[in-house]
Amino acid sequence: MEQWAHRFFELSTELFAVLGSQGRILEANPAWNVTVGWSPTELRLEGYRGFIHPEDLAQVDSRLESLARMMGTTRFSCRWRCRDGTWAWLVWSVACSTVGGPLYCTVRRLESPPALEPGPTTSEPGGPLPPWAMSDSLPLGLYVVEVRTGAVLYANRRFCQLWGIESLESAIRKGQATHEDVLGHCLRAGDAASVLRLVFPTEADTPPPLHADEAQLTNGRTLRRLSTPMGASGDESRYRLFAFEDVTERKRTEEALHRSEESFRKLIETAPEVIFVHRDQRFVYVNPTLLRALRYEHASELIGRSIWTIVHPDDLDMVRQRVHAVVARGELAPLREIRYLRRDGTWFDAESAGLPVDFDGVGAVVVMARDITERKRMQAQLLQSDRMVLAGTLAAGVGHEINNPLTYVMANLESALDAMHRLGGELGRMLPDGALAPSWSMSLKDTVELLKEAHEGATRVRNIVRDLKYISRQDEERRELLDVRESLEFSLKLASSELRPRAQVIKKYEDVPLVHADASRLGQVFLNLVVNAAQAIPEGDPTNQHVTLWVRPGPHGGVAVDVSDSGSGMPPSVLARIFDPFFTTKAVGSGTGLGLSICHGIMRGLGGDITVRSEPGHGTTFTVLLPPAPADAAPREVPVLPPPSSERAGRMLVIDDEPAVGRSLARIIGKRHQVTVVSSGEEALAKLDSGAAFDAIFCDLMMPGITGMDVYERVREREPGLSLRFIFITGGSYTARARQFLERIPNPRIEKPFDAQMIQQLVGEVLAVGVDGDVSGLE
Repeated sequence: MEQWAHRFFELSTELFAVLGSQGRILEANPAWNVTVGWSPTELRLEGYRGFIHPEDLAQVDSRLESLARMMGTTRFSCRWRCRDGTWAWLVWSVACSTVGGPLYCTVRRLESPPALEPGPTTSEPGGPLPPWAMSDSLPLGLYVVEVRTGAVLYANRRFCQLWGIESLESAIRKGQATHEDVLGHCLRAGDAASVLRLVFPTEADTPPPLHADEAQLTNGRTLRRLSTPMGASGDESRYRLFAFEDVTERKRTEEALHRSEESFRKLIETAPEVIFVHRDQRFVYVNPTLLRALRYEHASELIGRSIWTIVHPDDLDMVRQRVHAVVARGELAPLREIRYLRRDGTWFDAESAGLPVDFDGVGAVVVMARDITERKRMQAQLLQSDRMVLAGTLAAGVGHEINNPLTYVMANLESALDAMHRLGGELGRMLPDGALAPSWSMSLKDTVELLKEAHEGATRVRNIVRDLKYISRQDEERRELLDVRESLEFSLKLASSELRPRAQVIKKYEDVPLVHADASRLGQVFLNLVVNAAQAIPEGDPTNQHVTLWVRPGPHGGVAVDVSDSGSGMPPSVLARIFDPFFTTKAVGSGTGLGLSICHGIMRGLGGDITVRSEPGHGTTFTVLLPPAPADAAPREVPVLPPPSSERAGRMLVIDDEPAVGRSLARIIGKRHQVTVVSSGEEALAKLDSGAAFDAIFCDLMMPGITGMDVYERVREREPGLSLRFIFITGGSYTARARQFLERIPNPRIEKPFDAQMIQQLVGEVLAVGVDGDVSGLE
């Protein structure tokens, strides 16, 4: 039961208290804190006499002392001091169960003074409240003084609290205190002599108007003072009325608000985002970021101007709809890409949002925007890179698919040419000269010419496929020592369709050192410059126009490459922005404006640079500068095979999933050797596991199922010496695993379509190694 009673005591919204002797408060529940602002602990420390109004204290003491002697109950009302300094009327119901025992109180707050509740100073029972009580509940401190005599006519409880002179309150109310007494007590609270002065300089002639100022007390509180003369007709300045209000918290709030506003303004002024405010579609505020973005010097250049002057014409309709939605319907304008016009007529992309606000107390629209030019450039560059990767992957795949049939087409053409030559020799020996001789000789010669033309065409296809390798490695950078002239020749081949109808190509190639660069990326730079040079010249007069490629030694031991055209040149305004992302002079849909920007980035990445010079009517020259190769750069591996050193017949194993490729390779190896052809990794392992001995194993790298790499690894585990006799066949398309595999192993490789002379050299080498018994010759 005690537990439930305690819980009720703690949670009740009614005021409960237990009083002891000598004015002590033994217990009080938390509801006091909500009603009058004092916690139970604070109430217990001070006792009830420190909270009851002095005018009511005698009555309360009398009631409580009488109840303690007689037991029973009593009911009364009194004024209770709240934490904020005001007075609250409380109605008390008090019970006592034992003589001299504790008093149990239930208390209720009144919203207004009781109609019939006489105070101790009431002259007549049931009479009106005394004048002093009429203003004690006000939050203002009131003070009235007769100017000539200094007599204090009136001072309410709040005035005494604000100035810390509660001890003088009784004397004031009895008419026993003077203005000098008040000043003497108030001097401990602040500069009362100045704040409570009775005569003002302007009162010599006419009464002054209402004075309003502030006073700072020594306890840190701030009082707002209102002061005015008052009196009867003919003596309007006989008295002076003071009203004081504690504005400490308000001042602190205002100061905090001012600091917050200053901090917010600094935040807006230093924000990297564009921020501006407009009203009636005209600027009323712009932050420095907008000025920099639009290339203005001062805010005054924009304030008052129409906001439409900074919107790209193509975006005007959309922006007008957004502004209307914000102004007319109070809606948020969500993030949207908008192009803003700079002072010089150029523009930039921004993500922009707008919302309605009160600015200087009047409705307006605030717009926040972020320049996304760089982000879009990076996205476009990434997209371009992705396209190049896709093009490289496609080129590698197409090259691989072409290489397989091209391999046996070229091998068969070479075999057919050999057969035709042998046939011609045999017919010449067998058939005597006669009427038929010229006929079959001519037919045979025509057939040989046809085969040669077919072989030349196949060779051109092979060279084109090999050139595709330059753009088939866009996924990673692989630097190597290379000759820039090779990259230029590659670019000229790919750009020939653009060059042929426009200009002649003039080459000035000097001897230059090798550079350390990625062949595909350097080729991309040269290709872009050559195509741009060609497109700078109109079609129709190639004999009188030219594109010049000049390769020469560069500064500091590097290499310089000039790509010049005889086109119309560029004005300075275009020249200044030629490397800017998205800047292009081509027609819409003809260029992204990213090519030269990407080239610039590639050259910076390679440690070099790219510059341009041009004059209207005198063409344009781009200069690519490449640094010298580092001393420790590894040279590009170029297979140099020795001539055949053995004429003995050998046993060869050919592994390729394309049977026609395997047969053509067997024919190239020659009938003098014993060649076994299999079409899968599984067949190859079965053949090797059967105990068959081979002098060389020509193995396709990429095959379905068990790849050439898998065959090699299994053979190396079982017979390391035989693994060194592998010669790998590639079609030019590599997976990441295949590329790492080829970089790791020492074995030679041949590319499709086959070079018959190289294959013959490889056969001779492996047979020579077999004779010497030393397998290191293949490394």
